Amino acid sequence: MVDYISNTDDVRELASSVVAPDFPNEEIQEEQTAAFNYICVYTHKFDWSQNDPEYSMIQKLETMLAACFILDHYGGQRFEYGVNQQMANINMLLDKVNENLVSPTFEDEELITSTTYKSWILNADYPYKSKLDPRLRMGGDQGNDFVD
Repeated sequence: MVDYISNTDDVRELASSVVAPDFPNEEIQEEQTAAFNYICVYTHKFDWSQNDPEYSMIQKLETMLAACFILDHYGGQRFEYGVNQQMANINMLLDKVNENLVSPTFEDEELITSTTYKSWILNADYPYKSKLDPRLRMGGDQGNDFVD
């Protein structure tokens, strides 16, 4: 499974106001992983690949989101307003991606397209067949519409 799809150097550049040149890549990659997971949960799609039409957009949003996470974590309150604005923008764009999602999510692939109901409630062709002994029913089995 992929941990993230964005470029670490791009995230470093976007968060350069709080990230020192010697800031460890592992710290940035941790935020990239968190951003990728955020996107996967938001879109209900966990198998992004380069063949998806939305891939480059998701990659860009992940870069922006990871930078927001870094700015929020290391930048303190002075970046709070900008981070909140950027997060609202990212969420709006993710909503647009969800609305126009071309590649199927795991939920879409598992939809049942047809079924034959065998439930006595949903299909009148299948009358209720009680598994309970008729003698155990309250008042016996007189006057009931049960089929034994």
